[in-house]
Amino acid sequence: MSIKVNWLIPVNHRDYNRMPASIWIRCLQLIPYLEERGIRCAVNDPDGKADVTIFVRWQNKQAYELARKQKQKGQRIIFDLVVNYFEEAKVPYVGKPVTRKHIDETLRMLSVADVVTCASAYIAQRAREFHPQVEYLPDSIDDHHFRYVKPVEDFYRPKLRAIWSGVAVKARELEPILPLLQRRDIELVVISNKRPCLKRPGRFWKRRFRYRFVSWRYETFPGHILDGEICVTHRSIDNPYNKGHSLFKIGVFMIQGIPAIASPLPSYQEILKNGSGGRICYSIGEWKEILDEVLKDRDILVQWSRQAQRIIEPYSTKYVIDQYVKLFVRLCG
Repeated sequence: MSIKVNWLIPVNHRDYNRMPASIWIRCLQLIPYLEERGIRCAVNDPDGKADVTIFVRWQNKQAYELARKQKQKGQRIIFDLVVNYFEEAKVPYVGKPVTRKHIDETLRMLSVADVVTCASAYIAQRAREFHPQVEYLPDSIDDHHFRYVKPVEDFYRPKLRAIWSGVAVKARELEPILPLLQRRDIELVVISNKRPCLKRPGRFWKRRFRYRFVSWRYETFPGHILDGEICVTHRSIDNPYNKGHSLFKIGVFMIQGIPAIASPLPSYQEILKNGSGGRICYSIGEWKEILDEVLKDRDILVQWSRQAQRIIEPYSTKYVIDQYVKLFVRLCG
């Protein structure tokens, strides 16, 4: 069976450095793997013939009208969700990432979609309350690009380095654990689009927190991942926006052998099970305990590094792509 998929995204270029990461994660990096499997792909070609049209990060009125038009031509419509757009949310430092407008646009797209695909199991759970055909297709990590492996000897450095990557404004979610890193003389490396302003919390703290900043670029990101020994991701779980985040933020470190210490977001718990590959911390007290443990016994980090690579392997693009192929075949069958 010959299947053609048309991906509709809100940008008209292929520069990964100038688009939301979710667009290349959920679309562009998948295309070479799909074409190897015989699935022909086009991007932003609504006038071309296709069997399936997928909307990624595009859900406004124009997208809805285009989805209706494509469906009238007999195409199957997939609406891809990377954010929990079912509940309004207000997040510290971020503002209001989900408003009533987002929710209304999402529900309108669901009314015309044949299938809804979701970047996390949590989003899929919420989507099933509004649509009968929902698929959890996890964010994947392309191990052709993220191809390096953390050297074992790095875990025995005199001074450990914690590392984090993400949009600059969200780096402030790390502030509750900054005193823990400083007291243990653990350096922090931040890979981001721009230098965030980080401050240690506390009544008498008046100076900015010192850390090493690395500018994020797709081409250099895999190499800079090796600049740390522990991926740290502290996030509040008291809002539905954070709960919907995918596993990519820690998975991209784990695939190169960097263990993760993280807050208990559902997607992080999905891969950090039973203390393998890293650790989930439910309180600041647990953050203190695990940091002290790894400082005292570096062999823990070496063991976690090996486990992390095994745990995240099923989420590499070459395997996740099987789920996409099965979905397309089923839709066009």
